[in-house]
Amino acid sequence: MRDKIISKKNQIRSILVMTSLMVVTISVLLKEYSIEELVKVAGSVHFLYLITGIALMFYYAGCQATNFYMIMHRLKQEVSYKNCIDYSYIGNYFSAITPGACGGQPAQMYYMNKDKIYVDISAITIFLMVFISQIVIVLMGGVFALLRYDILAKSARWFSWLLLAGTGVMLSLTAVLSALMFSRIVIPFLIDLVLKLGKKLHLFKKPEEIKEKFDLLIISYREKSRLIVKNPDLFLKVFVVTVFQWIAYCFVSFLVYLSFGYRKNDCFDLMAGQSFINIAVAAVPLPGSVGIAEKAYLNVFGQFYQGDQLPSAMILSRIINFYFPLLISYVVYAFAHHRIMKEQRRLD
Repeated sequence: MRDKIISKKNQIRSILVMTSLMVVTISVLLKEYSIEELVKVAGSVHFLYLITGIALMFYYAGCQATNFYMIMHRLKQEVSYKNCIDYSYIGNYFSAITPGACGGQPAQMYYMNKDKIYVDISAITIFLMVFISQIVIVLMGGVFALLRYDILAKSARWFSWLLLAGTGVMLSLTAVLSALMFSRIVIPFLIDLVLKLGKKLHLFKKPEEIKEKFDLLIISYREKSRLIVKNPDLFLKVFVVTVFQWIAYCFVSFLVYLSFGYRKNDCFDLMAGQSFINIAVAAVPLPGSVGIAEKAYLNVFGQFYQGDQLPSAMILSRIINFYFPLLISYVVYAFAHHRIMKEQRRLD
C-alpha cells in the first residue's frame, strides 16, 4: 500500500489530477478577470509582508518537525531534528497531492521505517500529531465563531453548511484516532480482520507467522500508548506547539491583507476567515483542496477586499500557504528519498 502511494507513476497521476483541478478552478472562478489585471494588482502589493508570510510557512513546517522530535524522544526513539524536518515535508507533499490528504501519513511511516523507526513508534507518533491537530483546528474555529460570528454570518449559506460538514468530518476523525491510540480492542480487531480476509483471499503464504509478528507489534504499540497516557505534559507541549503552528498558518491571510495596504480589519478578522476555511475544506476530499479552497476564499474574504483586488489576494494567499510549500516539500522529499535509499543500499 505504502509502496503504491510513493510510486512515481501514482505521484505523476496525482499531480496531473491536481493540475487539472487548478486549470478548471482558474477558468471558472477567474473568468471575469484578465491576466493583465491580476498581474497589475499583484504587482502593486508590499512584498515584505508576503516574504514574512513565506517565512511563517517554514515556521509551520518547523513546528511539525518539533512535534515529531518531542514525541519520538519521549518514546525513547533516537532521531535527529533534520530527519524530523524531512518527515514533516514528506507528509506535506503526499498530503497535498492525494485526495483527502490520505497519502501523507502512510508515506511518513514508509520513510520512517526505512530509517529504522518501526511502525509501533511511527504510528502512535503520527496518530497523536493528527489527533491534536484536529482538536486545535476545531477549537480555533469554535473560538473565532464566538468572537467573530459576524464574519461567518456574512458568508454564503453553502459555506455555513460546508463548515458544519467539515466540523463533523474532523470530529469523527478525532474519535477514530482516539480509539486507535487508546482502545485495547480496536487495533487487535482490525488486524484480526485483515488476517482473516487475507487468508480467505490467499494473500498470505504463512498467516501464522504474520500473526505472531503482529502480536508482538501490538504489545509494543500498547506500551508506547501507555507511555503517552502516563505523560500528559507531552500532550500539552504538542498541543501548544500545534496552536502556534496553526496561528502562523492563519496569520498569512492577514499579511496578504496588509500587503494590499488595508488597515480597516484586525488580524483576528482575517485569521477567523482562514480558520473557517481550514475546517470547511475537510468536507471535500480533493487533492490539496484545490477548487473548493479558492471558492471558499472568494466567498469569505470578499467582505475584506475590493472586488478587483480579491482574486489577486486569493492567488497570493494560495501561493504562500499551499503552492510554494508544495514546491519546497517536493524538493525536501526528493533529497530525503535519495538520502534514505542511499543509506539502505549501503547497509544492504
